[in-house]
Amino acid sequence: MQGDVRIVIQNNMCYRFGIMGNNEKTISFRAVTEKIDALDSLAAAQDRSRSYLINEAITNYIELHAYQDALVRRGLEEKRKGRVLSHEEVVKRLKRTGRARQ
Repeated sequence: MQGDVRIVIQNNMCYRFGIMGNNEKTISFRAVTEKIDALDSLAAAQDRSRSYLINEAITNYIELHAYQDALVRRGLEEKRKGRVLSHEEVVKRLKRTGRARQ
């Protein structure tokens, strides 16, 4: 449930203050000034808050790494089951399809 919301505009940035939802937490971290400046420029250009863009970045990071982790786990499971190809067999198959490096 949201409470009273206060909007503050400072340095051409719009900040929304209010009571956070039950599923939100506040974190703090340090970043290089240039990265924060670039983030603020993107936020302004997209009419979004800094927090919105940071949350999007965190979501993308989690999804990417969860996907990569799942692929590694699947590969390890295939290896445990003995479903593997030798390097030579992989190169042979790639050459057949025309996708081998020259």
